[in-house]
Amino acid sequence: MDKKITSIMILLIIFVSATIAFVSFKQLESTEDQQTYTSEDDDVTYEELSNEIDDAFLSEDDDVVIGDMI
Repeated sequence: MDKKITSIMILLIIFVSATIAFVSFKQLESTEDQQTYTSEDDDVTYEELSNEIDDAFLSEDDDVVIGDMI
């Protein structure tokens, strides 16, 4: 019985350590891939930001066909 518990604990430790290593590797990789936004104008107004967000989404007048979404 002790051998089963010991082997299960060792497998659990290996699994947890592999998971932690994978998560830390992915997090390190994602921080390297992030692009930083640098603007020539450091002042971004609320209106400019609002217009960019509005342009990214459909306006209320646009019709969407279900087949187009797929």
